[in-house]
Amino acid sequence: MDFNITAGEEAVVFHVASLVQDGSSPTDDDLAKGLGEEIRPVLHSLLDKGWLVVDDDRELALSTIARHVVSSRRDAEGPQASQ
Repeated sequence: MDFNITAGEEAVVFHVASLVQDGSSPTDDDLAKGLGEEIRPVLHSLLDKGWLVVDDDRELALSTIARHVVSSRRDAEGPQASQ
């Protein structure tokens, strides 16, 4: 896993984490519809770096280590405001 991610990649990780936490199972197409086609290279980068995983249905999720990192970060920052 490559822990060196950009601020933009980090924002996408937290966005995916939020969607999954809310019960959604986003695909790359879902994110491209909502965030624009320019999100695809960011998603590919996060997949290559091991932050995101994709299942047989093309649904995106955080890797085990990414879930831990996101959880730890949220715990350290306190409760998150609703978006």
